[in-house]
Amino acid sequence: MFKKLMLAAMLAGSFGFAGCASDGASAGGAASGEGAADVFGKPIFLRGEISDPEWAPLPELLIKKVGDNQWKATAELKVDYAPYKYKFADSAWTPGTNFGYSSESAPGVFEWGGNPIILNPNSKFEEVKVTPPADGKYDFYIEKQGDKFVTYVKEAE
Repeated sequence: MFKKLMLAAMLAGSFGFAGCASDGASAGGAASGEGAADVFGKPIFLRGEISDPEWAPLPELLIKKVGDNQWKATAELKVDYAPYKYKFADSAWTPGTNFGYSSESAPGVFEWGGNPIILNPNSKFEEVKVTPPADGKYDFYIEKQGDKFVTYVKEAE
């Protein structure tokens, strides 16, 4: 029932955004300071089954700048709950800052030791899936490589 309600809400929201899809230009905005999370013009969160069943934008999952064109958020994962679905997005799921997998990386399943997943900043329902090798803390990265954004996951140090 909850999934049907969420799907209906997401579909209703996507109709409202259908005429205002971004070209992605807003996704490459300048950072507003060392470690700033609003590098895309607004705060971006790691969202998904990692945060809670409602994919809420939790303050502890706000991405932080960790290098040139590289940001991350850290989350605790358990193998028993895997695979986890996730995306990077602002609090309103705004086109241009709603990063799910790109058709170039379909079906969007991150494999340990494999290539990063290419992201689409105008995603709607294309969440990335990851299964951790063990219980523990993991870093979820979003990185700009050339004119594309990618994601990958590593064990936290």
